[in-house]
Amino acid sequence: MQIAPKTLKERLKFIGPSVVVTGSVVGSGSIVMTPLLGAAAGFLLLWWLLLSMWSKPIIQAEISRYVVVTKKTFLEAFADMPGFKTTIQGKTTSWLVWFMFIGVIPSIAGMGGLAGAVAEAGNSMFPFLSVEIWVGVSCLITWLLLYLGSYRSLEKTLLAMVLLFSFITMLIAISMQLTEFQVSAVQISEGLKFSFPTEYLPLALAVFGFTGISYGEIMAYTYWCLEKGYAGSKSDNIEETQNWIKTMQTDVWVTVFFITLGTLPFFFLGAGVLNNVNELQEILATSSFWEVDVISALQNMFSLILGGWAKWLFIILAFFVLFSTLLSGTAAFTRTISDYLISMGLVKEKEDTRNNLIKLVAFGIPFLSGLFYFILPNPLTLLLIAGIWAALGLPIVNIGALYLINKLEPALQPKLSTIIILWISLILQLSMAALIIYDIVFGF
Repeated sequence: MQIAPKTLKERLKFIGPSVVVTGSVVGSGSIVMTPLLGAAAGFLLLWWLLLSMWSKPIIQAEISRYVVVTKKTFLEAFADMPGFKTTIQGKTTSWLVWFMFIGVIPSIAGMGGLAGAVAEAGNSMFPFLSVEIWVGVSCLITWLLLYLGSYRSLEKTLLAMVLLFSFITMLIAISMQLTEFQVSAVQISEGLKFSFPTEYLPLALAVFGFTGISYGEIMAYTYWCLEKGYAGSKSDNIEETQNWIKTMQTDVWVTVFFITLGTLPFFFLGAGVLNNVNELQEILATSSFWEVDVISALQNMFSLILGGWAKWLFIILAFFVLFSTLLSGTAAFTRTISDYLISMGLVKEKEDTRNNLIKLVAFGIPFLSGLFYFILPNPLTLLLIAGIWAALGLPIVNIGALYLINKLEPALQPKLSTIIILWISLILQLSMAALIIYDIVFGF
């Protein structure tokens, strides 16, 4: 049994789930969605991007608090939510779990968008291999890595990718300040004035759902916490449990740091460079976001800042970062879908059921994702679908967090200020969900 670390130095040695989550976020949100938002609205929605990155980790931390204390999985926790329940093969499950299960479809669609983006980046490097072949190859490699690997190997692989990504984005940000596209204090100030160009509302909502952590990453994070050992204490020692909670919270803030570091430079690039490309602006003005060739636009952007050679720097960076997102996202799916099937009673749990399901799902998800791309070969559209659904799912997870932490004994509950922030966050998320539904039904 692991002993919970007591100091910040010791806690930093237990960092790990944050790395896996960062790996699942930076590709879709940072490289694809974020620069497109900057390209569309310039610096005006900088505050919105910061809100997206910084408002959701508190939900992540509080859901994980409950998991660390109770040692239940995410869905086992949500199965106890009040309301209508089903009982199948001895498993009693809340209606909320069934509702959340619907989200598997748009989420896999989003993974299809990632598989397509990886394939298009691969095709840019080696054009003699078609995009279709690259989709198949990337899906096959993803399955092999997950089937043969473990949590520790996944963590180490993604740590290397995240550190490389963070280094290069910082290099890009510094290089940008040495060009005509440098970001000024005036532009940043303009971006913090809370203005909101409504013509880009669908894109902004999708960015909020997909940039930073989404409800899918919040769910996945709890499984990584369990596998890392944050809930490893078998004792009822309050102090020991509190130390594990503090370790998890430290890890969450590491997530925030890496995501911010990897996201802001790409927003600045989009707002400072792509926002001045007339051809792209004509496309964005029609709200036809799905017509944008993001990979090509970003390649050209790198060339403008660093020179022609930078096209290759970007495409290599994009390939590995997008692939890390595909890998970590698929790894998360293997846990969540397996837990769905067990928690809802659709599969009866035995000694090795969960591990066997994880391996089976690890085979199925990459190829289902590839199938989505073949049906709708447009990565951006698929990512927008997943992003909007993710924004709709956030209030559900927030409500769950408020309900579940209230069931913990007082010594393990969060501070009143944390609960107030959760309520404010919920109001914001419900407002966004209402806007999304209104836009789908009536349009703006």
